Amino acid sequence: MLDEFYIEQIIKKKFPSKHPFFPTGIGDDAAVVKVNSNKLVVSCDSQVEDVHFNLNYLSPEEVAFRALSVAISDLSAMGARPKYFINSLLVPKNTKASFLNKLFNGFKRGCKFYNINLIGGNVSKSKSLVLDITVIGEVVENKFKERFKSKEGDFIYVSGNIGDASRGLNILKNKTTFSVGERRLIAKYKSPKAKVALGIFLGQQKDVTSMIDITDSLALDLRRLLGPSSSKGATIVWEDIPVLNIKNESLTTNTLMRCVLNGGDDYELLFTVKKNKAKFFENLCKKKNFKVYKIGIVNSQGKLSLAKGGRVLDLQVKGFIHKF
Repeated sequence: MLDEFYIEQIIKKKFPSKHPFFPTGIGDDAAVVKVNSNKLVVSCDSQVEDVHFNLNYLSPEEVAFRALSVAISDLSAMGARPKYFINSLLVPKNTKASFLNKLFNGFKRGCKFYNINLIGGNVSKSKSLVLDITVIGEVVENKFKERFKSKEGDFIYVSGNIGDASRGLNILKNKTTFSVGERRLIAKYKSPKAKVALGIFLGQQKDVTSMIDITDSLALDLRRLLGPSSSKGATIVWEDIPVLNIKNESLTTNTLMRCVLNGGDDYELLFTVKKNKAKFFENLCKKKNFKVYKIGIVNSQGKLSLAKGGRVLDLQVKGFIHKF
């Protein structure tokens, strides 16, 4: 069966990986493009009805705001500041005018929230609703972050609770009334917020060695962060992963672990920091009022492991993967 990784390999074989104007090459969260003495950061992301979202669970406003947040999160993963976006909108037949107005209310809310401007786009007819967004950002002080740059011994951090969005979607699918805590989980799925300010801050820190956003799962995106090298691995500690505790949530331990380790849609930042600079880095984050959580360490064992309750287990690299 074909999947997104096969397509990525075709692209890398048929197109040059790097140019003087394209220092990062293909395969990161966004492309860094050199324009004269400046660098732009460009990324695109598609949100497809019944693949990425279901209109039974999301309002038109939420769909649009969520789509913009997801795209901007890729810029944050590079340490860039969002500036502009272009939206190609594919609209099903018989879509109501009121629906489109609400959709663009969501985009307008996103523009205000992220201080970003819509500068163009395209409209076409489609069998389902598709929001295809290209975001353009700027590199701050000529510094940005990439994947693959971590070293053995670097500590692994996340920017917030993991598994909330997956748990929120699970609640939406199975319940019609929600507790206050459950609403917090649902909000994380419905209305994720790209970590723009933290991303820019991390992008400026020389001791931050690599970065990615958690899109498809903690395990899968950790593997992507480390890169394809067979010698580089990591161990993360279950008890150190920030997880929101909800009273009376009917969730088995196995389901919770699956949501945290293999669920997606969190859009938190996952990054690595030099071991000997970790304490200084953590103190700096505290001074700047940024919350970060150390969850593991990079090693040279070539595989991912999970330490839980005094035992070390293999961490399965599972998550959301497009298959065709």
